Order: sequence, then structure tokens, then C-alpha cells
Amino acid sequence: MPGCYSFGPNELRGTYPLYNAAIVDSQNEQFIQNIVRLHYRDPIFFLDVTSVTASLKMDLSAGLDQSAFDLSSGGADVLQLSGGGAYTTAPTIAYAPLQGESFVKSILRPLAIEDMFALIESGWSGRRVLGLCVERINGLENAPNASGPTPKFSPKRIDPFNRLLQLFDQVMSDNLIIPRVDAVTKETQLEINSSPEHYEAIREIKQVLGLDQNLTIYHVNNGFLQHRSDTISINLRSLMSIFFYLSQHVDTPKIHKAAGLVTVTRNQNGSEFDWGKTAGGNLFHIYHSDKQPDNAFVTIPYRGQWFYLMDNDLESKSTFMLLTQLFRLQAGAAKLAGPTLTLPLR
Repeated sequence: MPGCYSFGPNELRGTYPLYNAAIVDSQNEQFIQNIVRLHYRDPIFFLDVTSVTASLKMDLSAGLDQSAFDLSSGGADVLQLSGGGAYTTAPTIAYAPLQGESFVKSILRPLAIEDMFALIESGWSGRRVLGLCVERINGLENAPNASGPTPKFSPKRIDPFNRLLQLFDQVMSDNLIIPRVDAVTKETQLEINSSPEHYEAIREIKQVLGLDQNLTIYHVNNGFLQHRSDTISINLRSLMSIFFYLSQHVDTPKIHKAAGLVTVTRNQNGSEFDWGKTAGGNLFHIYHSDKQPDNAFVTIPYRGQWFYLMDNDLESKSTFMLLTQLFRLQAGAAKLAGPTLTLPLR
């Protein structure tokens, strides 16, 4: 009876959360592993879980055996009743590599301005979305040389962009900066309003962006080489560039630096540049340890070390969550390229 009770719907309740947790954990580890790979200039690869199936089976058996004994010696007929049951589950998980022309184009194509605004309108912090996705905005640079393999020399002029993010953080909660679409031309625009409380912040935002202080509606485009006082030109990163950008702030063992396994970015005076000073580095940080850490949210073994996100580093965990959403948004529509790897589990 207990076996029959746990079969069917109750078994689904018991196994579904376990499969869900296992898939999420494996995907998180894959993302961290690929970011660390980029830090070491190693090739990256993505697998996606295409299906999870599980067959459930229960076998029951029963038997009746009669044994006769000599009645003259006090024996008797004996009936022996036997029973048994077996319950098995056979899960099968199918993987498919994400590759091919469609996938490569999706991760190399810059994010759409409309998608960036949609993320902000859905509740994501403007500081986080802009700090991660924007490479340039009206001449302000967010470490564009970090959108590929680790550069030898430190990025220039990052302070004005970091200041812009601080100002955005102050005013975004009051809905003073509103993305919109012109009803006639269907052009993407940005409405920047002011208020007595945030007057100075709004004035400074327009000043650092080189905008006309008397306007409230500004055109938005990606032509960053042409600057006008009524236009906000935004150059966005691709998904691959975002992965590269996040890979810059990975702690590296000194022995790996000495062996030349990674590029050490230098300031003009020859000192090592701190990637934590960039907008992306301030939002995301991967640590390393000689032994498996206890306080990790996601951890992977790589090149004899453990690399991980700290469980109490909520800033990095939030950015990591945004990265997974961007991946699904940008690369989710790409068709899976065969062959599919199917693994029966026991």
C-alpha cells in the first residue's frame, strides 16, 4: 500500500523539484565555467538540456505454497504465503550543443536598444543593465577594450561613465527617465524629466551626456560616432562581449600569473589594474580558492583551483541572474545544432 500511494502524481511531486534543481545547478556551473575559460583564453562551449523523460514502473508478485508433513508424527499441512514488489524509475536526459551559424550570430549581435529598455522597465536596476550592456553612450566609455580578451593596458576614461550610473541610480526610482516610442515615427526615444528633489542630478546627467538642458524628449540611436545635443547615441555590447567583460574580474592565483596563463592588465605606471573599478567589475566578481569553498553559491574546479561566486555577494548574484536572462533573450531563439546527446541515468 505505501508503494502504491507514492506512485504516479505523488512520485511527480517528489522528482520534479529534484530534476529542476539539478538542471539549474548544472547550467549555473556551465556559465561560470565559460566565464573562467574566457579569462584564461580557453575555448568555450554551451550545452542545453532539450528534454527530460522518466519512465516509472512497479512490479508486484505473490505466491502460495503448500507443504505436507507426516500426520502420524504430528505433522500437518502448511500453507506459505509470499509476496514481493519492485519499483523502478528510469530517467533519460537529452543534451544538444548550442552552435552553428544561428547561435553564433545571436551571441555576436549587439543587444537591441528596445530589449535593454524592456529589462529596465521590467524592474531591473538601470545601473545594472547599463553597466553590463552599454559599451559607449554619447562619448562616455564603459571599458570598450574589455569586450574581448583581456587587454594589456587599462581602459581609459571610466570615471565619467561610473558617475553617470550613480546619477541614474538616484533618479530611476522616481520614474524621471522614461523610455518611449513615438506614435507616428515609431522611433525609440528617451524622456528625461526633472523634479525639485533631483534637479541637480538631472542637470548633471544632461551635462555629462552633452544634451540640451531645455529639452525633455531625446532621440535614441546606435550611431555613436555622430553626436547631437538632442540625441542619445548608445553602443551596446553583444552577449559574447558581456561574457568577456565579466571574465575580466576573475581572481587569478599568483602562480598562474607568473606562468603567463592570463593577461595582467597594467596601468600607465606599470602597476596592475583593478577591474573592480569598472562598472562591470563593480557588479560581478569571481573568487578563487585552493580548496573547495564552503560559502559558495556556484563553484567549479578549474586548472587545479576552485572558482566561485560567494553566496552572500548579492551584487554578483543579481548580475549573474541578469546574465542568464540575457542569454535566454539573445540566444534562446537559436536553433539547436545536432547531434543530440542522450544519457540514460540509473
